[in-house]
Amino acid sequence: MGEDSVHVSRLRKSRGQGFERELVKRYREAGWWSYRTGGNSAYLPDVMATNDSTGELDVVEAKAGAKDHLYVEWDQIERDIFLINGFKLYPKRRIVLAFKFLSKKRKGEGYLRRELREFYKVVPEEMWGSLRGQTVCCHYERGNDLPDYLPPFKVKGRK
Repeated sequence: MGEDSVHVSRLRKSRGQGFERELVKRYREAGWWSYRTGGNSAYLPDVMATNDSTGELDVVEAKAGAKDHLYVEWDQIERDIFLINGFKLYPKRRIVLAFKFLSKKRKGEGYLRRELREFYKVVPEEMWGSLRGQTVCCHYERGNDLPDYLPPFKVKGRK
């Protein structure tokens, strides 16, 4: 692996971690308890957030990047399903896919400026079977077909 690819890999990872920290901060400012859980290496979601007064649990997979497409692999959704099934005391349990498209996109040797956009999608229980084994893709222009989720905080770049 070359030095450039190591740099790109670290940059991508830091973008994702920055978005995770931002989500934790926004949930907390909205009065929720939230925590960055360690992601893939810990076999946990990126962020967990709870609101005990409303009985809500959000298990969040956060993806951030400068490309036109961002992806969540099935194995990440599957582990989230396993996790939320262990929190049955929360009547409102959700798997949330959070996508952040950065305002700069690499174009050749330079950058193309564009609007920063965020999409929040929920993976409803009735869709778990039909999504089994699939990778979920979100597109900068149109998002995807999953139901929208309105988080308890202000969303950046909302059309």
